[in-house]
Amino acid sequence: MGKQNDQKLTVHFSETAIQAKLCDYLIYLLNRQEGFNIRPMVILCIGSDRYTGDALGPLIGSYLEEHIDCIVYGTLESPVHAGNLVETVNLIQYQYHHPIVVAIDACLGRTNEVGNIEMWEGGIEAGIAVGNRLPCVGSISVIGVVNAGGQLGYLDLQSTPLSIVIKLSKIIGNVLIEAIKIIRRKTEIRTSSG
Repeated sequence: MGKQNDQKLTVHFSETAIQAKLCDYLIYLLNRQEGFNIRPMVILCIGSDRYTGDALGPLIGSYLEEHIDCIVYGTLESPVHAGNLVETVNLIQYQYHHPIVVAIDACLGRTNEVGNIEMWEGGIEAGIAVGNRLPCVGSISVIGVVNAGGQLGYLDLQSTPLSIVIKLSKIIGNVLIEAIKIIRRKTEIRTSSG
């Protein structure tokens, strides 16, 4: 069952009404961001298509590009990974004034956590599972636990079933699309009544 502790929501992809739970929580977290309705929202999808397990971010980025008009960095065509993350974050900060960055990444966890989606306020440290030390990025973070992690790092990501990654990417992608639509509707109502 989904649990909330320390402002983190954890749900498993088999739970009922998972998209509604995640969408409500994402909107709650966005509303907590100072001046959120006037700040640009940037969705930063971290990962690479070189390993099945690491493709969660780029799959979500490409899914968003196909289904909604929003600011996305990290797709299957142009992924954001360990090699260009710092440069991409600098570019985002340069191009957008005080953006709200929703950072998304795949994660290795314990066997009983595979299929979990976690969402919290604050940044994410990408690359830890495979021994990369990268800067903490994001105002809000979303991770999908794609596989159980051992000492193998990249091998665990390589041996991840694609079906799990696809399921997680569609759920997270749809949650983001729904949240963006709800926020835009509220902004339009506020603007037209203001």
